[in-house]
Amino acid sequence: RPLPQLQAEDDVLVKVVSSGLCGSDIPRIFAQGAHYYPITLGHEFSGYVESYGTGVTDMQPGDAVACVPLLPCFHCPQCERGYFSLCKQYQFVGSRSEGGNAEYVVVKRANLFRLPSDMPIEDGAFIEPITVGLHAF
Repeated sequence: RPLPQLQAEDDVLVKVVSSGLCGSDIPRIFAQGAHYYPITLGHEFSGYVESYGTGVTDMQPGDAVACVPLLPCFHCPQCERGYFSLCKQYQFVGSRSEGGNAEYVVVKRANLFRLPSDMPIEDGAFIEPITVGLHAF
């Protein structure tokens, strides 16, 4: 697909290095489970910052990052109480917006966090699935 373009000041273009396939991707492929078609799946990924919008001031090209795919609205009653996972107007990388099973993906700055310098970039793709397990405790 063509190189995705920055559309907003808080967008970040990520060169994807490692991407996982989640069990939740399977029904999106075979059972029309994604919210928008056509779409590139992939919410478990890591890579390097390539470029960013004018509103991004705390990242540099080459920064190693991983994705947090849920982006709540921050304005509904659930979000205002801190229950972001209950937001009904949320966006989600890889099912409601383009995902990381591609060479490049554009995501919001709020969806990225910088990886420690001593962490292998490939391991960053495991951050999201690890957090799912941590929520069980």
